[in-house]
Formats: sequence, structure tokens, C-alpha cells
Amino acid sequence: MIAADIQNLLSKTGLSQDQLVNLFDLPRARQKTIKRALTRLDAHIENSIIAEVDAFVSGEGRDIILIRFLSENDFALYETDLFEHFKCCSVHKQFIARTKRAIERIGGEVTITYMESNFYETWLGVNDLDDSRDIRIAWARQQIGNLNL
Repeated sequence: MIAADIQNLLSKTGLSQDQLVNLFDLPRARQKTIKRALTRLDAHIENSIIAEVDAFVSGEGRDIILIRFLSENDFALYETDLFEHFKCCSVHKQFIARTKRAIERIGGEVTITYMESNFYETWLGVNDLDDSRDIRIAWARQQIGNLNL
């Protein structure tokens, strides 16, 4: 039964068992330890999804932009708290996908953009802005707008 639970949790988090063991420095072949770590990770993902859904619901619009990180360095730099729990972009990818489904279930329109830090940092400099989550969303919204021209 534990093996099936582990496979389900691995799928939900986007990690292989080897990745999990290496990222969270777990002893190998201890299924209870692995299941406990996966359960904690999945709980962090769920809590983060709930926070995103709450932010969406409290907002005025019916659309939301989610920024997905493709580089561990960018993820660690721009989303320090999430990176501390998620440890890698493959978990972040699952978080983004699950958040998108949750918001769409309640009628929201979700656009996923990808962080391209070179362009973002240039944009910050040109506009004399400091990084923040809201600023990253404004940048992403502008990038989407430019794609639709």
C-alpha cells in the first residue's frame, strides 16, 4: 500500500524517487521516510495553491498570470520561499499546473508565462524598478500584450 501511495505522491509532485531522495537528503529504501517527505511536500504545494486561489478570489479580475520558472537559479532568486520548500523547477511546474486547474474550476482565466530573467532584468533597469512579485506580474502582462500585437 505504501508503494502505491508513494507513486501517487511522486506523480503529484513531479519528482522521481531518486530526485526526491537527493533533493531532500533522505536515506534510500526507507519507504516510510520517503512517503512522509512526499506528504509534507504535497502539503506545501496544496497550501501554496490555496494561497494563489485566495489571492485570485480577492482580486477584481477574472484572469490571472502565473509565472513558471525554468531555471533553478531564477526560481531560487525570485521565489525564495517557494524554492525553500519545492527545491526544484519540476515541483514548481506541478504547482503551476495544479494551481491553473484549481483557478479554472472556479471560473478564472489563467495564463502561464515563463520567467526569462535576462529580459526581465533589462526591463527592470530600463524602467528603474526593483523586483517584487507584483512587478514580475506587470512585466509578464506586458510581455503577453506585446505577443498579441
